[in-house]
Amino acid sequence: MPSNTIDPTALAEAHRRLAELDRAVDETRLALAKLRDCLPSCGTPEQCGSPIEIPDSQYDPAMWHGAEDEGIGGHRH
Repeated sequence: MPSNTIDPTALAEAHRRLAELDRAVDETRLALAKLRDCLPSCGTPEQCGSPIEIPDSQYDPAMWHGAEDEGIGGHRH
């Protein structure tokens, strides 16, 4: 077969995969729209980005009982 022709089987497979991808994108858009509809409104844009106050008081040490260190540089036991 000359190099400037397209294999019909390969072309059909490309069309099938493109249609599959198109369906997946549509399903993803639908899922995102449903998720967006489930989220409560956070009010004005200023309210959405407003800081959350964290108290300076110490947490109860019992809360950390059995917890593992997380992140880089955690203690080794």
